Parts: sequence; structure tokens; C-alpha cells
Amino acid sequence: MLRPFLASLAFLILTLPSLVFAKDDLAVLQSAVAAGAQVQPKLLSYHATLETTRLEEIMARLTEGASPDVKPSPLPVINKFWQRNGERLVYAGNSQAFPSIEQIDLQILADLAIDLNEVMLPPGRTDQRRDLVEKADITSSDVALAENLIHRLEITFNQATDLEQAFYTDGIGLPQEQIRTLVFDVDGTTGRVNELAILADNELQLTIEIRYIEVPGGHIPERFQVTSPDGKIDDLFETKYTEVDGFILPQRTKRTIRRPDLREKTEVLFKNYRINQPVPAELQNRLNH
Repeated sequence: MLRPFLASLAFLILTLPSLVFAKDDLAVLQSAVAAGAQVQPKLLSYHATLETTRLEEIMARLTEGASPDVKPSPLPVINKFWQRNGERLVYAGNSQAFPSIEQIDLQILADLAIDLNEVMLPPGRTDQRRDLVEKADITSSDVALAENLIHRLEITFNQATDLEQAFYTDGIGLPQEQIRTLVFDVDGTTGRVNELAILADNELQLTIEIRYIEVPGGHIPERFQVTSPDGKIDDLFETKYTEVDGFILPQRTKRTIRRPDLREKTEVLFKNYRINQPVPAELQNRLNH
């Protein structure tokens, strides 16, 4: 009789929520940020060429109404540059040869080629997160699931709040404005966020479930699924990885959007990787601007 009682008591203690002050509340989220920073520590930068049929659609719109005598130009080359220090850039490598390329919203392509490892808890926004939760009630708890421990942090803002990408980036279409509640589940084994629940002021509810693969130094996400309780939203973001010079890098990303106002499937291929190479002067100028 004693053993079941002690087991029940331990479970109650683990799941007992505790209110914490705003200045101390983000420790579990910061641990998740730190876990992400340890992934593939020798990967300092990469440069890759992107291919997607979405670019063909964009260029077709730009050339609508052009004279049929005008020979269509070949597609511009789109590149992605990533650097561990936070520098990111998606750009057209031959924009001078394609004047119309300047009309392309490259942010669209940047979102299509988003790194799933950088969606949750942007490292450079720690102070911004702390400022936002100063006017919030924070509840933390530990939940035992099988042989794992889930650290749960619930943030309930005193009034609907604009997050401005403090807790997650824009790349997968998550709401940033008029947010009421965020609930993060951080995996006790991997140290990474494996689920996020969002409640917005317009009663929009979303659940984001994240699946990871193991790589040197930790885990990186291979799948984000975004759903709503009514089933009207069911988005899927997937990354297939490949090994390049000993590093695990995106080979293909797929995004499937299923919402009442949007149905979309897009695939982006990553090719011609250059790893840990000096930054060319032209690219450095782009980064500086």
C-alpha cells in the first residue's frame, strides 16, 4: 500500500504548478535556447543554391503582359547564406542580369527556405521576451510522461500582447498579434521545445507539435505540424536532411498549408553547399546593408 501512495505523491509534486516571478520565469526557455546553440558547433556558415517552382510562378507574374516577341529570360539563381553568429540572407546572385528580380519579394523565398531549427525562441531576443512577460502570469510545472519529464511553462498575458517574433519567427505563419496565452512544453531529455500552444484574442487556438532528429551536439527539428481544434488549420512543415562534409544540412523542405483561405504545397531544394568558407566581399556588402 505504501508504494502506490508514494508514487501518487511524487506525481502530484511533479505536476503541482507554481507561480514564479517574471524575472525568473524564462529559465526553462533559456535552457532550450542553449540546447539549440550546442547543435553542430563546428558548423560556422554555409552557402547554398535554392531551387523551387515557386520562383517560376513569381517570374511568370512579373512578365505578364510582355510582348510575345520578347524571349523569356532564364530563371535567376537564388542563394541562401547562413552564419552561426546570426547573419541570414536569401538573395539573387545574378540580379544585374535580371532587372525584374528587384521586384521579387525575397522575403517570400526566405520564408520558403526557413530553417526549422530557428523558428522557436530566437536567441537574440532574450531581453525582448523578458520585457514582454513582465506583465504576465507565469505558471511552471513538471509532468512525468513514461520515462521522460516535460517542463511546462504557461505564460498568460494580462492583456492581449503583440509578440513581434520574440518567442517564434514569422516563417511558418504563426500569429504574432493580440496573443493571450502561450504554453511551452520542453522535453527533459533533448532540452528542446516539443510542443507549443497559442491562444489569441480572436479565440484562435493553435497547437504546434515538433519532431526532432539527433545530430552531433543535440537535436534539430525535422517536422512542425500546426493544427487548430476545429480542424480548419492543418499545416505541415518538413525538412529532409543530408550529410555534407560531415554536417547534417537541409536537402529539401516541404510546406503544406491547409487553411480555409489558403491551400498551398511548396518544395525547396538546397544544392551546391559551400561550408565554412570566407564570406565574399559582394556578399559582405549585402549583409552590411
